Amino acid sequence: MSEQRVSTSKVAGTWAWAFQRISAVLLIVFLGVHLYAAHFMDVGAETGEEPLITFDEVSLRLDQLLYIVVDYGMLSMILLHGLNGFRTVLFDFDMFVRRKKLIDVTLWVVGIGTLIWGIVILFPFISGAGG
Repeated sequence: MSEQRVSTSKVAGTWAWAFQRISAVLLIVFLGVHLYAAHFMDVGAETGEEPLITFDEVSLRLDQLLYIVVDYGMLSMILLHGLNGFRTVLFDFDMFVRRKKLIDVTLWVVGIGTLIWGIVILFPFISGAGG
């Protein structure tokens, strides 16, 4: 009985594996800071009102660099973790492995496009315009 050999590289999935773990840890950190900031910090104290999720309250938070870094960091880690996980699931099926370059390029375009879209969406809140 002959063995069927599959050509693999020892480092083929090393970066994807590492990024999946790093993004998971950073997601936990960003999510913890985000939940603490959104639910436990008294941001509404400046206005003398109870904190509500309104355009003005979000703009107040996003006047601080920490919130901008946390929101953009969380967005980028969610995209990296989610798309990398989706890529891994696709490559578990033989029919997608043959289209590796196409899938990689497509996921990069989707990820970068979504990141740019998310950055643009937060701009009105950061500048406080329109509120």
